[in-house]
Amino acid sequence: MLDSLNRSVVMAGAMMTLLIAVPAAIVTAWLSDDGATDESNWTLLALLAIVIAYLLGGALAGRAVPTAPFVNGAAATLLAFVIVQGVAIVLRLGRGDDINLVALLFNGMLAASFGTFGADFGARWAARHPHPLA
Repeated sequence: MLDSLNRSVVMAGAMMTLLIAVPAAIVTAWLSDDGATDESNWTLLALLAIVIAYLLGGALAGRAVPTAPFVNGAAATLLAFVIVQGVAIVLRLGRGDDINLVALLFNGMLAASFGTFGADFGARWAARHPHPLA
C-alpha cells in the first residue's frame, strides 16, 4: 500500500486542500471566538468549503495516480488535516483549552473519507478524459 503512494501527488493534493480549507477554517475559528456559531449560517458555508476542499484535494490525487487513487487521495487530505490540526492544537494548548482526541480522530477519518470519495471522482475523470500528452 505504501509503495503506491506518490509523494509529489500527495503534496499537490494536500496543497489544493489547504488552499481552500485554511481560509474556511480561519473563518470558522473567528466565528466561534465571537460566539456567532449558533446564530450564523456562515459556519455552515465554511464547513461546506472544507468538505469541497477535501473532495478537490482527493480528486487531484486520484486523477494523477489512477492506478492507486484511493490511497493517494486519502493521504493527501489526511496530510492537509494533520497540518491544520497540528497548528490548531498548538494554538489551543497555548490558550489553555482542552483537546478532544476522539473528535480529532473522527474528523481525521472524515477527512480521509472525503479524500477517498474525491479520488474516486478523479480516477473516473482520468479514465474518461486521458491526458493528451500520455
